[in-house]
Amino acid sequence: MQNNRSIARKREIRKQIRQLRDSMSEDEMDSKSSAVESSLWRLIHERQAESIMFYISFGSEVRTENSINRAIGSGKTAIVPLCCPDEERKLLPCHLLDLQSEVEEGTFCVLEPKSEFRRPFPPEKIDLVVVPGLAFDERGYRIGYGAGYYDHFLPKCSQALFVGLAYEMQIIECAFPLAWDVPIHKIITENRVISCCSKQLYVDRRITNRV
Repeated sequence: MQNNRSIARKREIRKQIRQLRDSMSEDEMDSKSSAVESSLWRLIHERQAESIMFYISFGSEVRTENSINRAIGSGKTAIVPLCCPDEERKLLPCHLLDLQSEVEEGTFCVLEPKSEFRRPFPPEKIDLVVVPGLAFDERGYRIGYGAGYYDHFLPKCSQALFVGLAYEMQIIECAFPLAWDVPIHKIITENRVISCCSKQLYVDRRITNRV
């Protein structure tokens, strides 16, 4: 019953935040995305991250194209996800060498690597994962698009820092996490960098659930 209520609330929040996010002008999205990008790169330098997985933004999401190009241009390993809907919500991380020529519209109308440019990269060797979402709470829990791809994928990235990118309007009081939801370490908005506090709680809960 509790799960049903949480799922219903997540559905409502998805609708509300998507409408709010879509109401921004292109100029506002570009300006706020630029501020987020600056903070993201400070974090990348601080962490000395060399292999970075980005989502390829679409619609009104925080833009990532500039960061992907910057990572490639600076010699870092830029990785983007390929959705495999026929394999139980599997995400395949692929090493990208050129954003302009190596991607095409794929699952969910999101840009993904073309078949000839799918270079699998080991999840356990990723230093930092940039995680998309519609809403985030300050404990690090997120409301994604409902398919569960990242919640299945993130536990495989054993050494990575998980970083959510969001506009300030996407920060909510509670994301109504379910047992399988994976929290992230940090959230970056145009105004601040939020260090989340629930990662150890998540680890402890997973251990308890296995006992």
